[in-house]
Formats: sequence, structure tokens, C-alpha cells
Amino acid sequence: VVVVFYIGVVSIGIGVAGVLRYGPSVYPGGNLPLGIIIACVAMSMIAFGMLTWTAVIPRSGGIYPFVSRILPPPIAFMLSWAESVAWLFFCALASYWIMTIGLIPMFTVLGIQTGSSGLSDFATTLSEPIWTFAGGIIVLIIAGSILGAGMRRYFLSQKIMIVIAFVGTFVMFAVMLFSSKETFIANFDKAFGPDATYAGVLASGKAGGWANPGGFDLGQTLQASNWAFLPLVGAAFSIAIGGEIKSGVKGQTVGMFSGVWVCGLFFIVGAALGTNVFGYDFLGTLGFNSLGLNADAAAQATPVVPWVTLLAGILGGSPFLTVIMSVGFIAWIWLWIPAMQSYGERAMIAWAFDRVAPNKLGTVSDRFHSPIVAIGVATIITAIFMYLFVYVSYFGTLVLFLLVGVLAWTVALAAGAFFPFMRPDIYAKSSIANKKLFGLPIMTVGCSLGFVAGVGYSINLFLDEFAANARGSRLLVAAGVFVSGLLFFYVMKMYRRSQGVDINLAFKEIPIE
Repeated sequence: VVVVFYIGVVSIGIGVAGVLRYGPSVYPGGNLPLGIIIACVAMSMIAFGMLTWTAVIPRSGGIYPFVSRILPPPIAFMLSWAESVAWLFFCALASYWIMTIGLIPMFTVLGIQTGSSGLSDFATTLSEPIWTFAGGIIVLIIAGSILGAGMRRYFLSQKIMIVIAFVGTFVMFAVMLFSSKETFIANFDKAFGPDATYAGVLASGKAGGWANPGGFDLGQTLQASNWAFLPLVGAAFSIAIGGEIKSGVKGQTVGMFSGVWVCGLFFIVGAALGTNVFGYDFLGTLGFNSLGLNADAAAQATPVVPWVTLLAGILGGSPFLTVIMSVGFIAWIWLWIPAMQSYGERAMIAWAFDRVAPNKLGTVSDRFHSPIVAIGVATIITAIFMYLFVYVSYFGTLVLFLLVGVLAWTVALAAGAFFPFMRPDIYAKSSIANKKLFGLPIMTVGCSLGFVAGVGYSINLFLDEFAANARGSRLLVAAGVFVSGLLFFYVMKMYRRSQGVDINLAFKEIPIE
């Protein structure tokens, strides 16, 4: 169950889709397999640090139970608030992706393959903002309902979905492996010509400014790795339910590292197969044109976003294969959604227990033993983000929230490096208290490695003007997420003081479970 959870929340589908769509188009010259390996190494370092944290304080709630016991309360809450906002934003983004990576390409290809104008029209309808938003909201409500029904039903749903996801992935890999580029070119030209042809996409993309420099570019490789690193952060999401995993540190160790490297291997295979059968230059020029990076309005592209599901469906040439592959990708994306919702709501419960959030957020259903109020609030927040993502173009590519989450984790890992020395009373009671590496507490080593990786990817994301684009007002948005957490904390502190409650007292002991 633990391994299933980790592989699911990393999401092989999101990694393969992101690397193939953005790697060649935005970062030409980047080595995709090497970028994936770099992302896997960095996430393994972060996971190591998080493992030591959860071994010392095995509680649910993300980084909140950790940092609240070493950092000043306002700073601790601010960091937890920031990471929760970041992951809930990506929960909404995943819901959006179910529509744009899964359903819309699937019905587009089915319409072409069956000659059905009705299916093509349905895909066009789904691509309209109102229906993309409505579909995404339905997905978020279903995910929240499953979480509300209890963890047993949640894990059962994850098991079912991961089987569907793997079947779809293996079918897609087989289609890409046993087909040829010539078949793809013929099918693509038949499906989208004369408005878009394989040769026309290549020519218009290169004429508009895309260029494959050849050779190896380290800077492009590092920035392309951001799209592999994005789903890999899911490998550490078990800290949201750390107190609920029966196998404890052993289970989380196996789960975290298997999640990183199993999924990383699939990313590499998917990238290799995709660039081979579709062509690196074609993926680059098609993505370049469809992203609006080509200033020429006549640049050739597909009528809907050319995710790998669309291209693989065209390659396969079979409605049956198109459905299997698309549903598999939908399943991968789905696996992200309840996991991220649970991350946010578990943090809310921890806040409520420490009185830094309304008590109602800690309400647990007697029937389902689930935090129904926190789940409801998390679902509403993701619905708001979904609206912003669909209707406010400013938020359309705001991977800046990944930078927000990584920054919060990086500070938590820095604090963890000093925890054995600053809170020896708590550390001495942990299962890793007597374990050392290089003569230092294992927590100090693990969190130091994680901190280095966190700093590295914070810088990498900041420098990436496409993915995070942390410039100008967008940087203010990131800062605003942290500042809003501080404001919320002080409002709650004043409110509790009016009730005669000193919330600072809660931070002196290990959080209650």
C-alpha cells in the first residue's frame, strides 16, 4: 500500500507529459534523461531529510509538526501555510490537467479516428473555459468525497487507479516502441493536414525562432529538469499523514525512494521513446508554436494542446488504444489530487490542535473517522484556484507555487539540521537518536543534504523564466503567500488571547496525534 501511495502521488503520467511537452520546446539543447536523473538525486536528498524529521516527530500535518517545535511560532506557521497553499494550488492544476491532458485530446483523436464530428465538437466544447472549469470542479468534489469517506476507501481507490494508470502507460510505451516515425508522420499529416503537417510544423517553428543547438547545454538541462522535479516532490507527501502510516519509518523509506527512482525510470523511458518516435525537433517546434513562443501567427500547430496523449493516440491509429492510453494518463493525474487535498487538510487539523486555526477544522466524523470540515475547506480552496487557473491568464502557467513550496521545505530542512542540538529532549526519544553518519547525528546529515538540494532547486526555479517566472509582480505573489500566513497567525493569536489562551504554550511539546 505504501509503495502504491508513493508512486501514485509522484505520478508517472505528469512527469512524462511535462518533460516531453516542455523539455524540447522551451529548453532546446537540454539532455532530458540527465535532467531527470539530477531531479531524482535532488529529491532523494530532500526525502532523506524528511525521513529523519518524520522519525523524530511521527505526526501528521506536513512540515508544521516539525518546524513548530524548533522555529518561532509565527515563522513555523507561515512556512506550513505557504507549503499548504502551494500544494493545494497544484491540486487544482491537476484537475485542470485531467481535462487538458486527458479528456480533450482523447475526444479530439477519437473524433478524427472515427470520423465523428460529434466527438470532435464535444472536445471543442470541453476546451471552452466554462466546461473546463465545470469538469475540474466535479473532479475536485469527487476527490474530496472519497477522502471524506475515510482513509480505507481512499487507499482502495488509489490501488484501483494505479492499476489503470500502469496499464495505460505500458500500452503507450508499447505503441511508441513498436511503431515508427514514418507511421507517425503519415498519421499526423492525415489527421491535421493541410493546416498542420509534420514538415510544416518543423519549418514554421524553426523559421519562428526555435533552434536545436546540438551538443550539450548544462543550463538548459538543469532548467528542463524542473518539469521532472515537479511531480517528484510527491515522494515526500507522506509527511502529511506520517502519524497514520503503520509501518512507520521503514515503510516511508521504501516508499519515498521507490517513488522517486521507479517514477524517474519511467520518465526516462517515456522521454527516450517519445523523442525517438516523434522526433526531438518536431516536439520542440510543435511545443514552441503551440505555447505562443513563435511570433508568427501562421505557425503550424495542432488544434488542441499537443500533449503526449494526443500524439500517442495519433500514432496508435486505433480508437481502442486511444481510450486506454488517455484513461491511463487521467488515472495518473487523478492520483495527485486527493493526495494533495489530504496534505492541506492534515495541516489544517494540526493547526486546529495547536489553536492557531479555528477549532472546527479539527472536527472528525464519527462515522468515517475523517476530518470532514478540513476536507471541505481544502476542496473550496482548490475550487477557487481552479477558477483562477481557468479564467485569469496571469495564473495560467504559475509554476511559481512550486518555488513557494520548495522554499518552505528548504527552511524546514535547515531547521532539522540543528534540531538534535537545539531540542535534545525530543531527539533523544526518537528511533534514530543513536544513529550517526560521519560522526554527526543522522538527522543533521540528512537534513543538510536536503537543504542543499532545496537551495539548488530554489535557485534553478528562480532562474527559469518560463516555468516559475519569478519576476516582478509574480515575485510579489510568492511573497504574499508567506505574508498572508503571518497575518493569519497574528489574527488567531489575538483572538485566542481574547479567550484567555496562550497559543505559544502548545509549541513547547510534541504535537498531539
